[in-house]
Parts: sequence; structure tokens; C-alpha cells
Amino acid sequence: MLDRVLDQVVTAKEPFNRYETVKDAVETIDGFLVPGQEEFLFNKVKSLPEDALIVEVGSYKGRSTAAMAFACVGTNRKIYCIDPWIGKCHDIPEKTAFQVWKENIDKYQLTPHIKSFQGYSLEILKRWGELTGDKTIDFVFIDGSHEYVDVLTDFGLLLPLMKVGGWMAFHDVVETWPGSDYVWHDIAKFRLTDHEYSTTLACGRVKTAQELCEELQELHELRTVLVQSQQLQESGSIELEQSQTKLKQTQDQLQQNQEQLHETKDQLQQTQDQLQQTQDQLQNANAKIEVGQTKLQQTQDQLQQTQEQLQNTQVELVQSQKLQESKSTELQQTQYELHHTKLEVAAMKTSKFWKLRSHWFKFKGLVGLPTDNQ
Repeated sequence: MLDRVLDQVVTAKEPFNRYETVKDAVETIDGFLVPGQEEFLFNKVKSLPEDALIVEVGSYKGRSTAAMAFACVGTNRKIYCIDPWIGKCHDIPEKTAFQVWKENIDKYQLTPHIKSFQGYSLEILKRWGELTGDKTIDFVFIDGSHEYVDVLTDFGLLLPLMKVGGWMAFHDVVETWPGSDYVWHDIAKFRLTDHEYSTTLACGRVKTAQELCEELQELHELRTVLVQSQQLQESGSIELEQSQTKLKQTQDQLQQNQEQLHETKDQLQQTQDQLQQTQDQLQNANAKIEVGQTKLQQTQDQLQQTQEQLQNTQVELVQSQKLQESKSTELQQTQYELHHTKLEVAAMKTSKFWKLRSHWFKFKGLVGLPTDNQ
């Protein structure tokens, strides 16, 4: 089978129309392509014009190079391979990396369809016009360094070199290779159209002038919409800021109202407590008033009784005074009469009769007769 493939390459009388005819030959070369991607590259190159220029960034041992080169057999298609091929081959230390790649290409007589540029893609692409005579590219397969900056640099340098309608493919567009993944999803796929995928291989066509004009018109319309949107956003931002200010004021007012409400509740509670105390005091006062009224009534009753007694006493006093006056009058009369009597007695004592009376009483006393004095 491999001899037949080699014979067909050497004679170059007819191209390979199906990948199955070269599959075994391609799979003799080591590489990191996912099964099915070799066939995708073969078919993509087969779809290009007979004189197409293909660029491969990162060739390693030549597996992807061979898959595309077999599609160039019997045509004027040409592949430009860019790779630094630094140092020894890691699994064949007695050979350099470039020697291993070249042997794999020479083994199937594919060298007439391939031109190698040993060096970093940044250096080679910057000298593209000098090295190639400003050739334009129909298809590029980017599979070099997978660092984000390197992938982005390769894309940025190659895009201006592409023919309108040319194809650009990226390998290892997967999360485990974030550099390639980000460049494709964030940048490249928006610059390309008619996207095609083969597992981790992503491919897109460079847009035509008409598509670019339409895209430019869309971008212009989008810019207009964006300006309007920004104006609306600015207006909305102002309104939002005003609303936020009002909301802040409302929140502050609500906070103040809540604080005032809390204070009012506290004051109300204090007032209720004071009212309860006042009610208790009023109740106690009412009870005291009732007691006082009872005592007052008793006092009034006692006063009434006292007044009545006083009146009675006054009557008795008047009567007593009258009696006293009467007695005093009687006493005065009695005193007067007594005085008069004393005067009379005194007068009588000085009289002869009184003297005779005294002698009589003495005589009766002597004889033992009772006297009037006894």
C-alpha cells in the first residue's frame, strides 16, 4: 500500500482524490493531531485552487505537513512550513528535530510541494515580503506556540497576508490550551466567517470585500445604536443617579421617621406609663377623697352635734348666768340682810336687853338647863 502511494507521488500523474488512499502513510508519522483532523486538512487543501499557497506554522515531525502535501500532489499547490526545529528530537536524540521532519517528508517524495523556513514565526512573517515576494496565502494552519500572545501575534501577522476568501485554521482550540482557545473565541472567529470544526481544530474563511462592506455597514449601524445606547445610558445614569439620590433621601427620611417613630413610641410608652401612674394616683386620690368626704361628713355631723351642744350650752350658760345673777342678787340681798342683821346684833349687844339675855343664858347653864345656843 505504501509502495503504491510512493509510486503515485513519484509519477505525479494523478492526484490523490480521497484521504483513505494516503491515510496509512500519514499515520506512520508521529504527531499530536486528533483522529479525523488529518482528513480535514487534506480535504481543505484539496478544495483550494490548483496554484494555492498554504502556510503551516508549527510542523513538528511532519504529520500535518504530509496530510496537506498529499493533497498537493499532481497540482501546483505549495506549502510553506515555518518552525524553529530547535535542538535534538526528544525521542530520537541522535537526530535533530529538523532532520526527523525532513526525513518524513523525503520518505514520501513530498519535498517538491514543500518549502521550509526554519525560525520563529514572528521573525519569518515580519520578513514575509522579502522571503516570498509578497505572496498572498490561500490557507494557513496555525499550530505553533500555544501561548496567548504568540497565537494572537501569528493571527495578527498572517491575516493581512491572506487572500480574500482564504481560510485560516487553528489547532488545539480547547480549554486545556487557553491561548488558542481565547484567540479563536474572543477574536479570530469574529474576523472570519463560514466556521468549520473538527474536534479541537477550528477553521474560518476570510471575509470578502462585500462581506467586509456589509460588516462595516453593520458596524456603523451598531456604532449608531451604541452611541444612542450610550446616550440613553448616560440619560439613564443621570436618572438613575437622581433616583438613587432620591432613594437615599427617602431612605434617610425613612430612617429619621423610624427614629422619630421609635422616639414617639418611647414617649407614648412613657406617657402611657405616666397616665397609668396618674390614673393610679387619681384612683388613690378618689379613694382618699371618699375617705375625706366620709370624715368630713362625720366631722360635719360632729360639728352639728357640737353646735347643738354649744347652743344647748349657751342656753344653759344663759340660764346659769341668769341663775348666777339671781343668786348674786339673792347673795347681795342676803349679805345686805346679814350686814343689817349684824348691825342689829351689834346694836342689840350694846343694849340692856342683850346684856340681860347673856346673864340668863349663863344662869341656865349654871343650873343645868338647856340654852338656845345649844
